[in-house]
Amino acid sequence: MSRAVVLIALAAGAWLFSAAASAEPHLAVQTGFKCRQCHTDPTGGGKRNAYGAAYALNELAARVVGEPDDAWTGEINRWVGLGGDLRARLDYDDTPGADERNELGLSRATLYAELRAVPGLLSFYVDEQVAPGGALARQAFALITPGDGRYWIKAGKLFLPFGWRLEDDGALVRQATGINMTTPDYGVELGFDGAQWSTQVALTNGTASGPENDTGKQIAARAEYVRPRWRAGASLSANNAALGDREMLGLFAGVRTGPIAWLFELDAIRDEVPAMPGGELDGAVSLIEGNWRFGRGHNLKVSYDYYDPNDDGDDDERERVSVVWEYSPFQFVQARVGARRYDGVDAIPATNRNEVFAELHAFF
Repeated sequence: MSRAVVLIALAAGAWLFSAAASAEPHLAVQTGFKCRQCHTDPTGGGKRNAYGAAYALNELAARVVGEPDDAWTGEINRWVGLGGDLRARLDYDDTPGADERNELGLSRATLYAELRAVPGLLSFYVDEQVAPGGALARQAFALITPGDGRYWIKAGKLFLPFGWRLEDDGALVRQATGINMTTPDYGVELGFDGAQWSTQVALTNGTASGPENDTGKQIAARAEYVRPRWRAGASLSANNAALGDREMLGLFAGVRTGPIAWLFELDAIRDEVPAMPGGELDGAVSLIEGNWRFGRGHNLKVSYDYYDPNDDGDDDERERVSVVWEYSPFQFVQARVGARRYDGVDAIPATNRNEVFAELHAFF
């Protein structure tokens, strides 16, 4: 353990003194913004627009290096916008019954491109993971935005609208629901952003559609009521899958109390499992997260996840506690150091592990 801590400290120090954060919902709660204020994708994540780049420069960084007027905005010209993310990470894992693991590598490199065929009305967007491994299109869709962007239609490969769009895909609420940034689907999304309401409805192929399930389809919807200091909403999803249908209903909320932004989410999951007695599994998963911006460039994130896959009284619940310090020493660079404790099923060692990590996040 001591060797891993030393390695992490050295790596974090090197990152911090070498050379804004990603699309995290707590920033929207802290500012009162909606996702499209800072992102090309109106439902959040991926490429930042010119305002998002300016916010990272002027609000997230502890200091600005160089001349602000020369800072990157992502705008190549009126028709083309580009962006990207790179994450390098050092992980230490201690899993019962297994050797301790120290691993340093590139966790993800992603490029974004926006082509505006008709500026303000029709554009084409690509979110492409280029490493590790081969190229992988996370999102690729046409976006139609009439009404000054208050309405939109997406068609193509897209992330589904459900709950909070967390950067941390390992959160139990994102793992248990199966809706995160690693599980895009092909389909169509309709969206609306009013003065206080934001809603999205998506119809997609479904997670198990294909030759063996020609009729499989999934519908996912999300509605959010937004106020300057708080917001609340609900999500639903129905997926017709070959191995059994899944229905989900979720509630989520965010509130700002001084320098702390809180996120809450509670999702109920019902799975049809014809092969088991009773034929159904009724589970629930929840998240509580607090983000304390205790100084310019600094954020302390503390979160607690709880997942009960079946309310039959069996001892199969899982928990995760995380503490993460995020520091943006200058524009477009963020370092993160954190620890997580997993407490779960005794027969599944991976659900009872300890994790310590450090990450460098550079973006443009």
